[in-house]
Amino acid sequence: MQDHQAGQGPAPQLPERLHAVGPGWHPLLLRLHTQLSALQEDYQVDDVNERLGGLRVRITVPQPQCAEAEDLIHAAEERSGTTCEFCGATGRRRRRHDALYGWIKTVCDPCHVEWSRAPT
Repeated sequence: MQDHQAGQGPAPQLPERLHAVGPGWHPLLLRLHTQLSALQEDYQVDDVNERLGGLRVRITVPQPQCAEAEDLIHAAEERSGTTCEFCGATGRRRRRHDALYGWIKTVCDPCHVEWSRAPT
């Protein structure tokens, strides 16, 4: 986890990190932000990314071992596994062209077709 240094402005929270993942997951992150803010107003985002077709969120909270925050993050990460990263529709983890190897994303059928057409 990274420490936010004093004098550099407010610590980053989820709305400032939406660019790290596709727009289909933005509602998941914004909902998670609302939930986390209700628990820990001054939580800090350490990392937001996509890994193996799923959302990964790492935060620092002032109150150590906040199990409820961990549960909320886990639930959002789980939902990302059935939410298209591109459009937010119901999706599943797939590779381009349903190949045996390659990058995995959670996509719906229409976005999978478009993603498979795009140059690699």
